[in-house]
Amino acid sequence: MNIFQYQGQEEDHYTNILMCILKYKNYLILPQFIYGVIPEESRDFQFANSLIQTRTKNCPQPQKPYEYIIGIAPYKSGITHSELEDNSGSIPDAWVCGSNFNLLFEFKIRGTLDEAQISAHKRLINKENIEVIRLTWDKIMETVAAIQTNDEVLRFLLQNFLELKNKFKSKRRSSGMPKEIISHINRSNELHFIITGSRVHMPYKVEMVFNEKKELLRADFTGITAARKFISQYVYQNWNSLPMDYIGDITEISDYCVAPGRADKKNQWNQWRLGSYLSVC
Repeated sequence: MNIFQYQGQEEDHYTNILMCILKYKNYLILPQFIYGVIPEESRDFQFANSLIQTRTKNCPQPQKPYEYIIGIAPYKSGITHSELEDNSGSIPDAWVCGSNFNLLFEFKIRGTLDEAQISAHKRLINKENIEVIRLTWDKIMETVAAIQTNDEVLRFLLQNFLELKNKFKSKRRSSGMPKEIISHINRSNELHFIITGSRVHMPYKVEMVFNEKKELLRADFTGITAARKFISQYVYQNWNSLPMDYIGDITEISDYCVAPGRADKKNQWNQWRLGSYLSVC
């Protein structure tokens, strides 16, 4: 890991910074940090052979006696979800491991933890009834502030990280984001649908794109939700002739929402489950 390497998503970027600090000088302050955030659970942790990895789907070490999922967000309560929203492709923000423990970390700097992600993470740890520990950024910052070290560089890094506290606390999950949306990945190289329109430029139209071939399907929609309902019905009726992996209601659909006249960087990729918008009579 490189502390100066910029990560594209905010959670990834700040996770990388924190994990680089914890990894500094052969994990010098890692025990203090872990004891501070989970004092009861970590009493018997052994920190020999410590290891930290970010953005890795599977645990880098074999199963250990002590294993936990630790979720950190400005607010503790989670976002409710249905099985259709369950994000099976979700990648943990970080793994922190020692001789007898494995910890999976999930960070959110806006709002609350996403329980769909937490459910997906549970399947990555081969342990029945894996415990999920939910913490706020206040707890993390209190722990960082209490760390004792004589290393001047480390003290400087810790102080600078503490200055991020207000930025995390002010972030909230966008109230306008539909709960059906599970990710925002650019999938222009796969089958996807372009939804073009806005309140100013109506009606909305839907185009299907694959291998750079674009086909207009319809152009008479009143909004994005109506367009997605049409897309879900279209896929349901034509899936056997489409270049996609169809797995019923949990089939993942990608769309790209375009507002005419808006800067390209503000247009949005979205992924959602077929069953979230499908109505079959």
